[in-house]
Amino acid sequence: MRAFNRRTARRQRGSVVITSVIALSLMVIVLVGVELGYMFFLKRELQKTADLAALSGAQALLPANCGNATAAAVANAAQNMPGLLTPMAAAELECGHWDPALRPAPLHFGTPDAGQIFNAVRVTLTRTAPLLLANLPGNQSFAISVEALAAKRAPWAALNIRSTLATVDSTRSALLNAVLGGLLGGSLELDAVGWNGLVNTNLKLLAYLDQLAIDLGIEAGKYDQVLGTDVSAGTLIQAMITVLQRDGGMAQAAVDALSLIKLAADASGAQPVLKLSELLGVQPGTNAAGLDLDLQLFQLVEGVIQVANGKNALVAAVPLAVPGVLNVTTNLRVVEPAQLSAVGNPALAKLAPDGPDRIYVRTAQIRALISIELPALNDMANVFNSVTSLVSPVTDLLNRMLSLDLSVIGDVLRCTIVCTENTTDIDILPPPMRLDINLDAGGGESRVTDFNCAADGKQLVTQTTTAAANLRIGKMGDTAALARSNAFASNAPPAATPVPIIDIGSLQCTRVLLGLIPVLCDEAHRKAFYGGGLEIKANTPLASISVPQTFQDPPELSQPPAYLAISTESIVESLRNTLNGLNLFSVIPPIGSASDGLLEIVSALNGVLRGLLDVLQQAVSTVLAPLLDPLVGTLLSDALGINLAQTEVGARLSCSQGAELVY
Repeated sequence: MRAFNRRTARRQRGSVVITSVIALSLMVIVLVGVELGYMFFLKRELQKTADLAALSGAQALLPANCGNATAAAVANAAQNMPGLLTPMAAAELECGHWDPALRPAPLHFGTPDAGQIFNAVRVTLTRTAPLLLANLPGNQSFAISVEALAAKRAPWAALNIRSTLATVDSTRSALLNAVLGGLLGGSLELDAVGWNGLVNTNLKLLAYLDQLAIDLGIEAGKYDQVLGTDVSAGTLIQAMITVLQRDGGMAQAAVDALSLIKLAADASGAQPVLKLSELLGVQPGTNAAGLDLDLQLFQLVEGVIQVANGKNALVAAVPLAVPGVLNVTTNLRVVEPAQLSAVGNPALAKLAPDGPDRIYVRTAQIRALISIELPALNDMANVFNSVTSLVSPVTDLLNRMLSLDLSVIGDVLRCTIVCTENTTDIDILPPPMRLDINLDAGGGESRVTDFNCAADGKQLVTQTTTAAANLRIGKMGDTAALARSNAFASNAPPAATPVPIIDIGSLQCTRVLLGLIPVLCDEAHRKAFYGGGLEIKANTPLASISVPQTFQDPPELSQPPAYLAISTESIVESLRNTLNGLNLFSVIPPIGSASDGLLEIVSALNGVLRGLLDVLQQAVSTVLAPLLDPLVGTLLSDALGINLAQTEVGARLSCSQGAELVY
């Protein structure tokens, strides 16, 4: 019995030891868990301290100074740092530039490059946590490291240049078909309903870029890549159609019009590729918040066609009905396409308004050429033929004074029988009479120069310039076809040669001294003495003006823009009032002629020519103005919506305040 009790006691002592070991193990596990939990708690609190310090520093950050941000971050960390941990030091904060598009992952953060500003604060905290159970065997301290990156919320500004085209009637639709179809290299057959559908429809830029990314196989959010990818006009228009069809609504007329335009674009022979960035100015790194704005669909389509035309160098031939003029055709080509909308951070644009981060818009520059022949110039011809009687009294005397360059054809008789001589010849409006009018139309531009996101009201400041046109009058080539080739040969301004109104030249005439044979003059070998007589030639930049514009409380990016306009003198009135392009040349005698009293004769003829200026001024007003009126008023303003004498700029500004954690 006693033996049994001893065995039982030993078994009981063994079970107590096991239970004690298990209990002690559980206690160690619990204590270790408490220690680990304490460590995780400290790390979470330290991370919260870093986050709040980074946000506080980013809110106080200045574009080129880190001092305020450092002070704000250190003060904030002092309020939130867990107990027993050392305070945050200034060296644990770094100011820099955050750019998710151009800087490498994961932070997208670094020292600002030239022209960049401080826009983010990085806080890095490393602390050795105090032990909760310092006497626990094997327990040791660990370093806890946390990191936070906060960036300032960027303000966003958007500019656009507005087309003045508000509605399209049947007349305008025919012109639009001729102009835009010709610029595409084909033809269009849209009616007024289709064009008005484009004019009255807006397209979300963000939705459009997202759709293009899908069509081009580009990762979502890579907007800089979408804007910089070469793509055909047809692909760009198809993306517009897809967005409108997906959104539904009342855009069917616009969709039908876009479908016809896409057919014309796809049907053209050589389809040039273009970048959307050539039409839309989007600051590098702009995110979705800065792209949430509307674009007028007509302007977007017109801009795509203009960019395509500028690359393929097609010339659109558009007939114009001008009273008293037969078979006048205006040739058009886009020299520089419009940049109709621009968006970006105004803080960056302010640093360099003409730099790579500029927010800049411009109107399209379109080169037009009109070649006019009779009967359009009949009125001018009649004016100058009426002064023949004024010129003729001095013509005979001038011939006698200038005809001194003799050449002997005979032998040593020296003109006793047959002689040749150079005789002065004066022509009034020498044929063939043709006048070329070249107009480089469009010169409006605007750029952001300053902004203000004050609590009591926001402002956006731009510098806006408008120049009506550059007008050239003269002759671009000996034939209308050659004039067209020269005018559109390159982007360089074409050269116009003077058109002679009164031309002094020389004829080689043969005479027989005995009078048996009349004087015979060789018209085929007439020599013109350029610089003599009266000529028409103009190279006139018509009135321009540049002024700052201040937009008070401009709307948010998601709202319609607010517009301001500047105006200058109209192109036709400028031509009528200044006549800067008319040059009166002095009379120059043929080489080799000399005589006493020649200067007096030249002066007398020059005085007669100068007296014609009043008549010439009236002729230019009555002949050229009817040609420019339909070009400027009907074709450019009414059809394309290009108001040469006025630039209208729309502005939007979203002032996002504060900062956000980006890492």
